Amino acid sequence: MQEINTLLEKYDNFKDAQIRSIQQLSETSKLLTLVVQDDDGEDLNTVKIEFSNVSASRILENSVLSYLDMMSGISIIKENNLYGFAVGSGTAMLHVHNAPLYIISSDISVEEK
Repeated sequence: MQEINTLLEKYDNFKDAQIRSIQQLSETSKLLTLVVQDDDGEDLNTVKIEFSNVSASRILENSVLSYLDMMSGISIIKENNLYGFAVGSGTAMLHVHNAPLYIISSDISVEEK
């Protein structure tokens, strides 16, 4: 979880970033791509987060992801050996379940480009 907290801190919880896509890699695996942009809208950094052993999710179509309000950024919470990803600011799994987009999984890996 330390790696994830460091990532969230580095990118200010991805406030004003853009969720570019969510791919279904397998029945229990999803790959989320976030993009951090500069003031001119140019891509600066791309972060891919792979969720394995997904137990629950609410996923939106990729065509509407760029319209999500990302002013509050994202949350990644670890509770009861599960990771919860959600749009918006939160500190408990309850926030994850109430978010407009969320993924709950038992494993998570991060790749920065």
